Amino acid sequence: MEYNLNYELIGIRIKDQRLKMNLTQEVLAEKVGIGARHMSKIETGKGKLSLLCLVSIANVLNTTTDNLLMDNVPGASVPHLIIELQSLLDDCTPEEIFIIVEQAKTFKKSLKIKNLRITE
Repeated sequence: MEYNLNYELIGIRIKDQRLKMNLTQEVLAEKVGIGARHMSKIETGKGKLSLLCLVSIANVLNTTTDNLLMDNVPGASVPHLIIELQSLLDDCTPEEIFIIVEQAKTFKKSLKIKNLRITE
């Protein structure tokens, strides 16, 4: 089975993590051992990256390749997303959790309706 990587989404995740760590593209590129121009292309999804480069970027950004690839392999990201959702709820009050659950139900319903319209 062959999967096409969504380089744009990978680049967005790399950039988000880089910004969280207060790194510039130039600093990240230097630590990874690539040029700043190549890093720019990676972050915008206009440049591909090797597996070695992806692993190096993940290491420098203190993240995992799973986090950067998240939705490129169908179904692979679900456990990670459930863990992420749980961590978002960890510091919520019971009232906040109730509100979030109700909003999630509404959002899920509208997604189902939208999907029905798309397939019709």
